[in-house]
Amino acid sequence: MKKAYAQLDGAWEERGVIGTRIEIDGGRITVLWCNTPVLETVFKIQENGGELDLILKKNGLRYAGSAADYATVERIGYRDGALTLCEYFPITGESCTVLTKTENSRFGNYEIADGVLRELQGTWKTADGLYEIVVRRDELQWNGKKRKICVLRSKSPYEPQGRYLIADQDPAVCEWEGFSRFEYDGGRLTTRLFVCDAPGIDFVFEKAR
Repeated sequence: MKKAYAQLDGAWEERGVIGTRIEIDGGRITVLWCNTPVLETVFKIQENGGELDLILKKNGLRYAGSAADYATVERIGYRDGALTLCEYFPITGESCTVLTKTENSRFGNYEIADGVLRELQGTWKTADGLYEIVVRRDELQWNGKKRKICVLRSKSPYEPQGRYLIADQDPAVCEWEGFSRFEYDGGRLTTRLFVCDAPGIDFVFEKAR
């Protein structure tokens, strides 16, 4: 049975989709939606023919701070290298998702490159001087607000060398009040303002001298 638990260990995602993610470590399981944990519990394994069923101690899916579950896990089964997660939603009914093992972190196909933080320290401004960013240690200040950040390097061989993504330390935060995550490339910081039904507006920051 230890072998059965061991083959489940790791992270599981629906291929090509940013949505459900499952992380398993021994007899503990975390179910995430868009990188936000919605269920953390323990489980046991039950053999079911040629399949393994994960019997969860708790099965309610709930966002942090919410007073009620938004759905329940009806079943998780493992067969032939894939997990099948079946959830029940009060309005739409049952929905099943197939997940496979992934090497991605919660940030995706990226690795942490915190050494680059040294290059970001200081004040950054747009050419017209209207917008300003300040980076101090692992904190980014903008529009009167502060965020804890990390620097990510893509593990894809097709991504240009020297391009980094500046992200919130919480991988569930994918944008900054209507702006995309910052990119750092060639001494500049860039971000894009999302505009409904229109092309985004790019903002370019350079370090103030």
